[in-house]
Amino acid sequence: MIPSEGLLGTTFRKDPLTYISLNPNFDSNTKNLPVPVDKRIPLGMDYFSLDNSQTGLFLNTNWKGKPSSAPTYLRLQVAIDTREKDEVEVILAKSGKKIGHLSIWYATALQIFESELSASLSEIVSEGIQIRLMNGIKPMFFLASTAENGSHILLCSDPTKLSANRNRTMLYSQRSVQPFGWLEGCVLDGLQELYQRKGDKKALSAIRTHLALFLKTDGSLIYEDPIGRPSDNRFNNLEAGLPFSIVAKYAPSHPSMNLFLDYCKTRIGNSKTVKENTLTAEGCYTIAYPLAAVARELNRPEWYEFALIELEDRIVTLTDADAVYTRAWKNTGVKTYRNWGRGYTWFLLGLIRTAEILQNDSPFKNHKRIEHLREVYTYYAKLALTHQQADHSWNAYLDLDTTSYDSSATAGLGAALAHGMRIGWLDNFSQQQLQKIRLRLTQNLTPDGLITGICQQNAAGEDLQKSEYRVIAQYVLGLMAHIDAHLN
Repeated sequence: MIPSEGLLGTTFRKDPLTYISLNPNFDSNTKNLPVPVDKRIPLGMDYFSLDNSQTGLFLNTNWKGKPSSAPTYLRLQVAIDTREKDEVEVILAKSGKKIGHLSIWYATALQIFESELSASLSEIVSEGIQIRLMNGIKPMFFLASTAENGSHILLCSDPTKLSANRNRTMLYSQRSVQPFGWLEGCVLDGLQELYQRKGDKKALSAIRTHLALFLKTDGSLIYEDPIGRPSDNRFNNLEAGLPFSIVAKYAPSHPSMNLFLDYCKTRIGNSKTVKENTLTAEGCYTIAYPLAAVARELNRPEWYEFALIELEDRIVTLTDADAVYTRAWKNTGVKTYRNWGRGYTWFLLGLIRTAEILQNDSPFKNHKRIEHLREVYTYYAKLALTHQQADHSWNAYLDLDTTSYDSSATAGLGAALAHGMRIGWLDNFSQQQLQKIRLRLTQNLTPDGLITGICQQNAAGEDLQKSEYRVIAQYVLGLMAHIDAHLN
């Protein structure tokens, strides 16, 4: 259970922000539904449910403070992964006036959704609000309000007094906790960059707090798979490898490390290529990079070559002269998601993170195979820069003007370029250029430091990625932290 008092409750008191808890009003007509038998609420947290009845669910507050004219936002934090295009209507409970709407499409567990409410705080406190699931079939599950999660009403009384580094304050908090896997891995890796390059002790404290939620002192690994099914003490998902780059540093003897490595042993064949026919760009960051980190932190040099093979096979399979592809099939040569910004991020960030370890710490130092990685990184980093927009951002698809700005591509590519700049693999990219990327991202920060403008998780194919639909997603704060860690 995440405690009700902690990092977030104390840190944010310096800012003009007010969080008001939501109190579900269950009665004979609306009951809190049990969690489906094959699912689980993350981290043992409390929840409330919303079914598709006309009544929906009434939410009240216990607010006793002064009236406020500040903009008011309703936030709901999803508790179980959904694969629906749910629409949630928000109305004042007594008058029936519609005051907000949330489009919750293909949400991950622990993802936060918000709607600005067209009602005063006095009206909301007096009447309460009613939320209704408009076109969904399956019930939805949200986290109940605590001081540390994202289900609440938010007020910001004076935007001029907001912290310039509020994204980092949010990252330090437990509201940045994500499902164990690539999402949480992005958060942890960003925190580690802040600690390693800036000596940021708040980042180190956050790393230890986050890891303790999943790695138990009895040796257990406690987490749910991407659709909310308990996956304790199991590992079979390529994209879930990223956290082990951090586990290797802070909990190297935890038994979960063996779960990860046992899985990785099965991936490389006698021909020293990846056995799988289908390869994805994610593996550059979620398998190759953590393997290199494990080899370094555990002094297990045999894993360096596994990491190198995972990269080399992807370079051959996922690229051509004009593009990086997110998914490809070796046997047919079919490639998909051409220059999708987030896939490009996984390729380029995973490549530079892994290559730096191989160059500095492995027996492959100065080897021609590492020189090849440098050539590949430099080529595709410069290609990405040719597609950068005038405002220093990137679109959802780098070279498709029919797609629009994406915070995950902008933060992720900024992170990848920052590492290349630091180690001298990227000529003509400067601190000033990195700062301009950072300033563009700042335009999408909420008052308390979440980041908006993100293409949703890739659970519905390319049509969704090419659409205008955008969300909040905490993992991008981790990508943004790489940029912060590299700015003077």
